[in-house]
Amino acid sequence: MNESIKRAAEIIGAAQNAVALTGAGISTESGIPDFRSPGGLWTKIDPGEFSIDRFLQNPARFWKMSLDLKNSGEFDLASAVPNAAHYSLANMENRGIIKCVITQNVDNLHQKAGSVEVVEFHGNLLRAVCMKCKALEPMEKVEQRISSGQQETPRCNRCSGLLKPDAVFFGEPIPSKALMISQIQSQKCDALLVIGTSLQVFPAAQIPIAAKMKAPPAHIIEINREPSALHDQITDLLLLGSAGEIMSELDSLLS
Repeated sequence: MNESIKRAAEIIGAAQNAVALTGAGISTESGIPDFRSPGGLWTKIDPGEFSIDRFLQNPARFWKMSLDLKNSGEFDLASAVPNAAHYSLANMENRGIIKCVITQNVDNLHQKAGSVEVVEFHGNLLRAVCMKCKALEPMEKVEQRISSGQQETPRCNRCSGLLKPDAVFFGEPIPSKALMISQIQSQKCDALLVIGTSLQVFPAAQIPIAAKMKAPPAHIIEINREPSALHDQITDLLLLGSAGEIMSELDSLLS
C-alpha cells in the first residue's frame, strides 16, 4: 500500500468538512475525452464553437455539430457510465466523509454514480435551457426533435424561446448559485480533494487557492496523472496515477 495514499486517508478521515473538486481527468476512464490534452476535444473542434457569441450567430449550425459529435461517438455523454472514482466519491458522501463535490464537468456522471451534493460549476450538457424563460428540458428529447427533422433550431416547449445546452459557454458567467456555494465550501473545508483537473481554468482554479489561503488552511490532496499547474503553490499531498484506482484505495481504507 502506497504510504501517500495511507496519509491521504488519514487526512480525509480526520476532516470535519472534506470536499472534492473534480475536472475532466476523473471522467476520461469513462471514455469521455478531456479538452486540452493530445487527442482531447479541442484537437477535434475549434473551442470557439462553444462561445456564446458564435452560438447566437448560428444556433442551428451549433446543434448540428453537437449532434454529429455525439453520433460519431467522439463525445457521447449520454452513453457514458461512471467509473470507480465517481462511485468512490458517492460512497464517501453516503458515509458522511465527503460533504460535497464541486465539479467542472458537464457529464452528469457524479449524479449517475449516486452523489447527491453536487455543485455543477460549468453546468450540465445532458439538459437544455431556454434562454428566455429558463425552463429545462432533457437533452435526449431536444436531440430527438432535431434528428427527426421537427426542428432545425430547437425551441422551448413552454414559451418558444431559443434553447441552448445548459452548460457555461465561453463568454458566459459561472452560474451565481454554483459560484456562491463553491466560495462557501472553499472557506468551510478542512480537506480538499482535487481530482483530475489541471487547475488552468479560472475561476474554478481559485477554489483550491482560497481553501489554501484561509486560516487555518485546508489540506490539499491532489490526484492527477500529471501534476496540476498549481501543485507547487497549493498541494500538500500529490498522488499521481489513475483516479479510479487511487480513489478505490482511499474508499477501501476509509470504509
